[in-house]
Amino acid sequence: MESIGTLNPSMEFDNSQEGELEPLIQIQPQECDLDQPIAVDPLGHDSTAVLLANPPDDCPVSGEGRELVAAAAAVDMEAAAEVACGDLHEPAMGMEFDSPDAARAFYSAYAERVGFRIRNSKSFTSRVDDTVIMRRFVCSKQGRPTKKDPFDLTKKRRNRTSSREGCNAMLQVNRRENGRWAISRCVLDHCHPLGVIPKQSPSVQKKLAKKPWELLVSPATEPQQSGLGPGGGVAQSLLEYFKRMQAENPAFFYAIQVDRNNCVSNVFWADARARMAYSYFGDAVVFDMTCKKNKRMVPFATFTGFNHHRQLIVFGCAFMTDESEASFTWLFETWLGLMSGRRPVSFITAYNESMAVAASKVFLNVRHRFCKRDIFSKCKDKLSDVYSIHPSFKAEFKKCVNECESAEEFDSCWRSLIDRYNLEDNIWMQALYAIRQKWIPLFFRGTFFGEFFGTPKMETMHKFFQRHSITTTTLRDLVTQFDKAMAGQYEKELQADFDANHTRPVLKTPSPMEKQASEVYTKSIFDLFQEEFAGSSGFLKEKVADGVEYMYRVTKTEDASKAYMVTYNASNKHITCSCFMFEFSGILCRHVLGVLIVVSVLTLPDDYILRRWTKNAKSNGLSCEDRGLCQSNSRKALAWRCNDLCRDAIKFAEEGATSAVIYKVAKGALQKAFAEVLATKKGSFFNRPDSFAF
Repeated sequence: MESIGTLNPSMEFDNSQEGELEPLIQIQPQECDLDQPIAVDPLGHDSTAVLLANPPDDCPVSGEGRELVAAAAAVDMEAAAEVACGDLHEPAMGMEFDSPDAARAFYSAYAERVGFRIRNSKSFTSRVDDTVIMRRFVCSKQGRPTKKDPFDLTKKRRNRTSSREGCNAMLQVNRRENGRWAISRCVLDHCHPLGVIPKQSPSVQKKLAKKPWELLVSPATEPQQSGLGPGGGVAQSLLEYFKRMQAENPAFFYAIQVDRNNCVSNVFWADARARMAYSYFGDAVVFDMTCKKNKRMVPFATFTGFNHHRQLIVFGCAFMTDESEASFTWLFETWLGLMSGRRPVSFITAYNESMAVAASKVFLNVRHRFCKRDIFSKCKDKLSDVYSIHPSFKAEFKKCVNECESAEEFDSCWRSLIDRYNLEDNIWMQALYAIRQKWIPLFFRGTFFGEFFGTPKMETMHKFFQRHSITTTTLRDLVTQFDKAMAGQYEKELQADFDANHTRPVLKTPSPMEKQASEVYTKSIFDLFQEEFAGSSGFLKEKVADGVEYMYRVTKTEDASKAYMVTYNASNKHITCSCFMFEFSGILCRHVLGVLIVVSVLTLPDDYILRRWTKNAKSNGLSCEDRGLCQSNSRKALAWRCNDLCRDAIKFAEEGATSAVIYKVAKGALQKAFAEVLATKKGSFFNRPDSFAF
């Protein structure tokens, strides 16, 4: 499914550049023009990541398979050993080995080099002495998944993915009269893409086996202080670390803010990986300061989001000792400037008046709301007496907040709650009701936040620090520990990308819509979709309006009191539901899926497949604004093209560096491309006086 839709215009991620941006940084050790093209370190800081690699052009990856039938001259064991040790020769007919295990080791080394896994298959034994005379090794994707009746509800089935795709690649060895084993049959072609299998290096495995503080060696002369402020020792150490990072990776960015005494009060930093992640998944952003729970730590703040696997990603970090409105405004403006002025669709912060005012100034036309989890956490303190006296209050309070479907229903439920527990004069409850538009889910369901009700909560930075045992020593060490933890997080994303492209989820129905979703969505999103699709059968659909637009009243089979209204326009295939799940989460709800089946729409409309949830979320699809900007010759367009090429260069470098063989191919392709660029640059058009309009 190549055509991927986006959210409607009122909710889509704005990728347009909004005019020329001026640096908003009071002090910055090295100049960094926000409109200048970024120079990118191919793998970023301390990267151990490995991406998938395409197979060489001379090794096709599809077709019926080319079987080697012409016998080749037998090679001696010395030559076979050279091949097994990394020579680039492919398996060939007649190659001999001392044992079937040696043949398997050779084929396994070849598979790892090319980019697939192998497993044992058939073996034949002699009728004379019952010894093994034939061994066959096949691609791990050989065969087909076992067909089982999806409607047999008597058996419990695990929703496991299958890697079988019917691949014919194999290697077979037979024992000769002289006792040696020779290749008698070999198929080299695969029916699936090949790629380098992500694998942690031994050094990384050793590092991950240690606690973060075991990886740090602090200089003996550095004061063990964890905060910013007068004296400058800790701040200077941190800035020197940032300078070194920027020297190693020019795309690394940092900025500082000082107070009236010229002391460092706030620090912000981000790398190229954060900027690239924002270009893919910057539609929903959370400003996370949950690390304040650690009273010994300088408030550590992050701009976070989630990728297409619903994993935590970071768009930038900050240390903040001054939490005034002016400081938050400076931080938000600095971060937004680094992201080329592209505002998110939604922005979440803790319940803090200074943050709210700063967000309203910087994030124009962005839906800002307070974190519901943060408010519930504050309620434990503000309503501690109510919680202790009335154990049932907490559950009723959350039900009122989460389950109301209309403003009238919420007001009625809230008044009932206030009256039942005598909270009419409670100042905290009055304040929460006054800001209900900023934190009650009912009032912002029409905006994309990428959240799913009933699923595990997204990880906060406080929990992230706890999970990785990040401790408070010096600020510089804290940054180092955090960088190492994020390197591991990035490896998880790479592994999830690999699994999404090389495994297939188990389908529960023969529906083409479910099959389409399994091919388009990542596994984590498909699991959520599959749950909605399976749940659609438990609803009754009653048509209440006909014409150009159909309207259906959708109710549960066992409870018709709660109804959802679904509207479907057959001419443009536009469909909406009163629950607003697609607008809020990005996948269609069970009410809509049920109606689509009723109106004989067997596949998902393209406009309702959100690219950010798909396997191709990180592909380079250009928007209409981007295409227009690409053709322009203004200074703004020049910066945009440079940044776009840098993003491609990062992916090219990561794939090209996965092995010595692929590096050689990538280096040659890069040199050839660079020569073509220089040749084009010397052309007559480029040298025309009017070729650029500054």
